[in-house]
Amino acid sequence: MNKNEINQILQNIIKSSLITIGGRPAMGKRTFALNLVELFCKEGKKCLYITDYNKQIITEMLLRLIVNLSRQESLEVQTEKFTQAVKELSSWNLFIKSTEFCRIKDIKQMIQKYKPDYLFINMHINSKNRLSSEKLKEISKQNNLIIFKLANTRSEPNNATTCYPKITDLRDKNFEKYSDLVLLLYREAYYNCDIPDDRRNIIEIIQAKPEKVSVKLKFNRETGKIGT
Repeated sequence: MNKNEINQILQNIIKSSLITIGGRPAMGKRTFALNLVELFCKEGKKCLYITDYNKQIITEMLLRLIVNLSRQESLEVQTEKFTQAVKELSSWNLFIKSTEFCRIKDIKQMIQKYKPDYLFINMHINSKNRLSSEKLKEISKQNNLIIFKLANTRSEPNNATTCYPKITDLRDKNFEKYSDLVLLLYREAYYNCDIPDDRRNIIEIIQAKPEKVSVKLKFNRETGKIGT
């Protein structure tokens, strides 16, 4: 993604904001978040990514984004690209924290330690990880930073005839209440394998709050690259 595409999606969101990235499994929430990480880090910003996924998985996804390989390229070219990608990733002001257990006080401690410009939270909500959206909003205000929280919608949307997501599909209704911006992701190709090629590699980012607008971008399923 480039800066213009981000501005379209985020509508020049200000600091001290809580942004929810919602969608059902396999819609591309984590991929979209990592595309944001790539753009912000390339701009020299500091990002903190907290997740209960293995750190190696997140790192490998980021490397695929940077490399952006083509099947037509020789092994020598691919190897050179990958080597350069490792160097670039190591130069970013990025901290990836992988943990199975995370509480609000843990997040506060990590923010004090790393002082990020952007915080990404990619944690499954369960009995051990009850991250209150109200508390996350307070943290964004207290630290003047933008927090992106990945959140699941129901496995099957309420409007199952079209599978098009709505804000009411969010499992945790408090994210709708306390988020300054709610983005819902939708890929038509996930539901319909017979769609034309020009619609197959498209991801739609729907701004469900505050305004009902959407942006459709190219989506490379092999590399995870979104947009131009």
